[in-house]
Amino acid sequence: MTTYLRHLNALRAFEAAARHQSISKAADELNVSHSVVSQHVKNLEDWFGTDLFVRSGNRITLSADGRTLLPRVSAGFQTLTDACSDLLRATQKGTLAISAEPALASSWLRKRISEFCEEFPKVDVDLRPDWRPPVLGKDLVDIIIHFETRLPATGAKRHRLFPLNGYPACAPPVREKLFKDGAVDWRTAPLVHDNGREIWQKWYAAHEPGNDQWKQGRVHSELSLAIGAAVDAEGVFLADDILCAKELKSGDLVRIDDREILCVWYGIATQRKTARKPAVDTFVGWLLDRVTTLDRAPG
Repeated sequence: MTTYLRHLNALRAFEAAARHQSISKAADELNVSHSVVSQHVKNLEDWFGTDLFVRSGNRITLSADGRTLLPRVSAGFQTLTDACSDLLRATQKGTLAISAEPALASSWLRKRISEFCEEFPKVDVDLRPDWRPPVLGKDLVDIIIHFETRLPATGAKRHRLFPLNGYPACAPPVREKLFKDGAVDWRTAPLVHDNGREIWQKWYAAHEPGNDQWKQGRVHSELSLAIGAAVDAEGVFLADDILCAKELKSGDLVRIDDREILCVWYGIATQRKTARKPAVDTFVGWLLDRVTTLDRAPG
């Protein structure tokens, strides 16, 4: 048994690489370097005396022996995960203060926090919408969830949450006015901006080069205000499938162009490990697990 457990980290690296079919993605998940995962896999292959992957350039696929090993290793790790999760639900306790970007807090995060609190009833979560993130620790905040560009650059552990990919959408009355001969005239389209004109500028540069209509339209100070303005038929907004899910499902907003642009990444910041509460790691891990299977449908 001692000999087998000595290879536990290598088995974990193998399982992640096999699931992703990528050494790099496994390294990202495990928060280690590419070379560490590669060495773990090599050590495991040396121990078994067989190749677990077939390598072709930078691509990997499971070998026959790898396919035999993977289901039982995955089941074993799932058993360990379930055992730890069950005990954490019963024992994890405390209060978490989370500062979050307002639109994310109201449109997506609030519901996830409710789900978390149902699973971990002894953990209380204080959700604080903040446009300007506070200082970790000093302002009694345990977790910041915000635009990556607004997270602390040093002195914190950071995780990527998900990107927002924006595309033009508007209220039905605006769509009726915009479409002429089956197309939108992007030289005259009324625009709704969120905290500056940068995102529309990027969209026009990528899809309507030479058109300076992005300079027009009202600028709103927060994303949630811009979404509300678009619903109220003030103009065209760069919507997304996550924060605008409810409005898109109800028909308050309709997509009018398939062309997208990366608007922003959301990220998570926590204090260094020595200063973190145990429940912080539990919540962050729980949330990141939800994001890996993020359902872009409304909800």
